[in-house]
Amino acid sequence: MLPLLALCLLGPRVALAEDDALTRFQEWLSKLGKPAPPPEDKGPWNTFTLNPLVLKERRLGVEYERALGRGFSLYLAPEFAYGRAERSWHLTLGGTLGARIFVIGKAPSGIYFGPEVAVDYQRERREQGLRKAFGLGVGGSVGWTLVFFDRFTLAAGFSAQYRAIPDLESSEEEAIRVELVPTPRLAFGVAF
Repeated sequence: MLPLLALCLLGPRVALAEDDALTRFQEWLSKLGKPAPPPEDKGPWNTFTLNPLVLKERRLGVEYERALGRGFSLYLAPEFAYGRAERSWHLTLGGTLGARIFVIGKAPSGIYFGPEVAVDYQRERREQGLRKAFGLGVGGSVGWTLVFFDRFTLAAGFSAQYRAIPDLESSEEEAIRVELVPTPRLAFGVAF
């Protein structure tokens, strides 16, 4: 009785397993000799842009952005300024690191908002001697980036940061001034 019960319970499963194997073998034979489908084009994941509007604030105006998913990207904008007079010079190095969260579109193209942080290092030599200091900034940005033909980028937006900037003009050694730094963005560049 037990062997008959086992046959009744396992019989349909063995038949299904054989039918499944037969179906898979037939699918494999039908695909034999046919080319594989082309990979899906996911578009560009990187952009490199130039923003000439920040040149008036003695900033470099270049930015690299990398999409990390459909609606998220990170960007880095280095800063550099150098000035020299007869017996003095001033050097500023720094950068901004930020994230963009895309509410419409797919990163790096679409409407976005996001936070950003900045770091500055300044050195200045005057008649009084050499002075150096660090500065930090925190803020956010909003904007819109368009990518044309998967190669060209046009971006418009606005960011604002509260920056603690070393005040090297002050007579105090560690003087810092806090100011709101608005930055308009009208950038163009390449996507890859």
